[in-house]
Amino acid sequence: MKRIALLMLLPVLAIGQKKSGVVYSEHPAYDVVTEFYRVWESGTEEDLRALYTEDAKIWYSGDTEPGNIDNQVQGVLWWQKNFDISFTNMDPAKPDIIQYKGDKGAWTLDWMIFTGINKESGDTVKLPLHTANYVNGDGKITMTVNYFDRETLGAQVQESFGVHRNGRVFDEHPYIEILKEVVASGEAGDADAMATHFADDCTFHRLGDGVGYRDKDLAFRKESWSAGIAGTSSRKMNVYGYPDAIYYEKGEGGWEILSWWNHTFVSAETGEEDTVFLHLSHSFNNDGKITREVLWVD
Repeated sequence: MKRIALLMLLPVLAIGQKKSGVVYSEHPAYDVVTEFYRVWESGTEEDLRALYTEDAKIWYSGDTEPGNIDNQVQGVLWWQKNFDISFTNMDPAKPDIIQYKGDKGAWTLDWMIFTGINKESGDTVKLPLHTANYVNGDGKITMTVNYFDRETLGAQVQESFGVHRNGRVFDEHPYIEILKEVVASGEAGDADAMATHFADDCTFHRLGDGVGYRDKDLAFRKESWSAGIAGTSSRKMNVYGYPDAIYYEKGEGGWEILSWWNHTFVSAETGEEDTVFLHLSHSFNNDGKITREVLWVD
């Protein structure tokens, strides 16, 4: 019975499919793309322009609008000037060429490994690349869409020129939100709530104006918060600029939140208002707890 049911289902599956074109493994359109890769490696500006229509659109990962042939020429010439370039097929993948019904042109899809060797340093830039090209009936490329990890490529290129990256900077991050919660609790006069965001073994350091300290524990810092809260009738932390969340790659690595504040407070004893400038650096562990605080007071 199961076999009969499956056999009865097969015609339904066949009816549900609709063929919109043909996929080729070899096609004249891909000959144009093969020439495109050769031009990247060793061709001229004239060779490249000859492959494209004048109004061609060229997309790269992250683009919000397409570039044009002039942008493409500029990019190719820069790479040729600074790198020895090669494209190799990402085995076992093979190019696919799709020609839709009634379309004289065809889409080519391939998966390649892009390699560039810096002519000055000898360092290698290497990453996977997926490209889709539309080749019209006249054998001209009218659209190119490139997919690759833009951030990885940029980092490798910089390193090949001796500019080594040690991390990434973000202006939005969950750890920045935790810092804002610490600040809000301080403004509200809640030292207990502030302490919940710090690891038990957190260390505290104060530099700059006033009485400094180093390697103090959470109990000490909580006492200083409580004393500051008791000595003021109101507290306001106005951020200067915006906090930076930095992920360091070298050494022990990890997350560091840097922030700058104008701290305005009113003395509970005299009623006088004062403002001091603060710079804070907070180190975070993988559990989202602060493991070190460095406070600099101007």
